[in-house]
Amino acid sequence: MAFEILSAEGRDRERWSALIEALPPHLRDLHFLPEYGMIYRDCFGFEPLLAVYQEGDDFVLQPYVRRPLGQLPFLQGAADSAVFSDLANPYGFGGPLSNAADADSARRLYGSFAASLAEWCDREQIASEFTSLHPVLNEHQLQLTQEELSPVHEKDIYYIDLKLDEEELWRKLRRGHRASINLARRNEVRVEKVEPTEDNLRTLNALYAASMQRRGAAQRWRFPPDFFTTTIRWLGERGSSLFFGYRGARVASAYILIHGYETVYYHFSGTNADDGRIGIDTLMFFEMASWARSQGYARCFLGGGVTRREEDGLRQFKSGFASVCAPLYTYFRIRNRSVYDDLCSRKREFEIATTGQESASTFLPQYRR
Repeated sequence: MAFEILSAEGRDRERWSALIEALPPHLRDLHFLPEYGMIYRDCFGFEPLLAVYQEGDDFVLQPYVRRPLGQLPFLQGAADSAVFSDLANPYGFGGPLSNAADADSARRLYGSFAASLAEWCDREQIASEFTSLHPVLNEHQLQLTQEELSPVHEKDIYYIDLKLDEEELWRKLRRGHRASINLARRNEVRVEKVEPTEDNLRTLNALYAASMQRRGAAQRWRFPPDFFTTTIRWLGERGSSLFFGYRGARVASAYILIHGYETVYYHFSGTNADDGRIGIDTLMFFEMASWARSQGYARCFLGGGVTRREEDGLRQFKSGFASVCAPLYTYFRIRNRSVYDDLCSRKREFEIATTGQESASTFLPQYRR
């Protein structure tokens, strides 16, 4: 019986990768790989970790990034700022997985895993944990965790079943989406898979940054300049692809996909404002799914809306492609109560000192609101 925290370096990385490969094939996903966590180390300084509890050949594992909190405004300059950190999954999905053959054994293993992880978090002064379960794997994850967690249904995630043939993919599209694709084609838009050269990545960066500025996106969506380059460096050609939408000779839209095992994920994109009016994004999504199908993937993830509201425009757009809708569950846990309470108190004091009042935001963890 052993509990371990593995890093994403050297022999630990090899063992981490081997554990993912030891999962049943339907539970393997690129979000759980050490290389995916390394993107967030290099771009944001988050340390990728794999928590593992193993008995014989059976195990429970869960990937995290450990996020230092010293750069939060209310901790900058504090003598103890380097002490504090919290846990989350890297962008996308995470949560626990087990290779145990029967549900009872898996749940028992998870109980031991959870107890050992809680002790480690307390020793390491980990303030809290936030995790998004995987929409395709959450049935396994919810059964595994049972009463240990209190997951919340945040919103729905949409994906395309790529086992459908090309004609069925077209028929599944919302009527308005078919009209938008035809409009883009009449405007001679063409979509091509391109090499991730420095010039092409600069183009993606520029289009993405302009799109975020235009939409007034929150700061968490304003990535450092090397984010896309780092993503492609760690995932390689087998795990990432870049697509451009051309209007004449000009790049009007750029999409980065990530992929592995059975799934392709729409990751991020940028489109010129004027070109968005001729259906180019609709065509990009459709061509992206067609390419994924041609490569033998089982599903193409589109993601969800900004919110779960029916009127959410992004949600409406993505649902017009999807043949499958899956629930996204998240959970939040305070890991070290005294550390968490201290951070929240200092955050409230900072808010009052800088704005004259305490924030009414319910964002969790409260010290990040």
